[in-house]
Amino acid sequence: MISLSELKTAFKDYRYYYGVAPVGTQTPYLVARGVETDNFAADNSVYQIKPNISLDCYFASKDETTEAAIEAILDALGVFWNKTETFDDDETFYLINYSFWR
Repeated sequence: MISLSELKTAFKDYRYYYGVAPVGTQTPYLVARGVETDNFAADNSVYQIKPNISLDCYFASKDETTEAAIEAILDALGVFWNKTETFDDDETFYLINYSFWR
């Protein structure tokens, strides 16, 4: 498991925010958020808390080099991640979302 402070330290060379980026932040930047839990139950109570994290990466244009660097950092942290990618036509940016357990 990884803590949010470890995640912040790992991405110290990037514009990294928790929760939301300030209005007008230039791309690329990263936003980490806690999104849900996938807890383990035992004896009718939460036995192990497994919070999930969403790491959103905003890009003005497709940048496979930065994308690969972000994935290498996540791999080095030992996180099992899943990825989705979208293009926002209204805002004209790429959004890559990495989700993983904290």
